[in-house]
Amino acid sequence: MNKPTLAIRSSAKIDAGRWWRKTPLWLCVVGDELIMLAVARRRHSEKIAIAECQGSHYSPATGELIIEPGGNLRFNRFKITPREAIQLLKILNPQSVLQN
Repeated sequence: MNKPTLAIRSSAKIDAGRWWRKTPLWLCVVGDELIMLAVARRRHSEKIAIAECQGSHYSPATGELIIEPGGNLRFNRFKITPREAIQLLKILNPQSVLQN
């Protein structure tokens, strides 16, 4: 099992079977894939190849990282800090980070 290169806890939360609160979604880069996961009584995980995330960007107006194209993902918007977004975008789409 590979260790994640980067793991970020987003402010996005989903119902994963906890009684009184929702579970945070994590964004993890493992090898050449971006994995979104939440673990509690029920597990949620999705993965997408980094090569497919070339349109991803950060929206300062909403404070969200937007994974594009993310049409087949259940969640493609994640509230994270600008610093965390830059770290992730350097991996997902290095050309756009260098241009800005």
